[in-house]
Amino acid sequence: MAMITTPVDTTTPLVLLSGLAADARVFTPQKIAFPQLHCPAWLPPHRQESIDEYAKRIADTLEEGPCIVGGASFGGIVALHLAEHVDAQAVILIGSIKSPSQLPLYARCARPLRSLVPFIPIRFLQLLARPIATRAIKRHGPFAYGLACQFRDSNPVVFRWSLSRLLDWSSTPAVSCPVFHLHGDRDWTLPLRYTDPDKIVAGGGHVLSLTHPDEVNAYINEILHKNLSK
Repeated sequence: MAMITTPVDTTTPLVLLSGLAADARVFTPQKIAFPQLHCPAWLPPHRQESIDEYAKRIADTLEEGPCIVGGASFGGIVALHLAEHVDAQAVILIGSIKSPSQLPLYARCARPLRSLVPFIPIRFLQLLARPIATRAIKRHGPFAYGLACQFRDSNPVVFRWSLSRLLDWSSTPAVSCPVFHLHGDRDWTLPLRYTDPDKIVAGGGHVLSLTHPDEVNAYINEILHKNLSK
């Protein structure tokens, strides 16, 4: 793996939210490169809480002042709402989408099934992931191991809430700051053809922060530089 790019600006607070069934480990390469990076843990959601209400609670846990927010996948969607509640200078989407209209066809077709989300056997699926989260897999397939560990350790309540909110997401946040979007051309979870990113990572899948850390870090650097040069 190539060397991780040295950041241009290490003072502007950077807040990144992980995706569905993921945690701060998905941003490990970014935490090494950007000492000011903060990856908030997912809060336990309130019953029927909207994304905007949830984002407001995350904002209440953050320090006040100008910052750059962003996220991967579902975390990027929450970050768009978070930007309405903090002094956001920019939003960075990493393998995410800007609006409900960019949801893939399978997600839009699944919307009528949202009432079934509470019945998904998350604990059972987490048990099935355990054989992947072993030392043998870590040695030969570290990427699969990392994702399996994150899913195994995820909170089923947060998972179900996130999936429900993804399926009923219907309004695009009125973000007043620039939105920057990085996407992989081999992202099968949120396919490129439904999106309009500012930059495309050749050969990149859905978890760009881990599989293509140099490209992600360089893109964040570019945004930090733009923010610094205002």
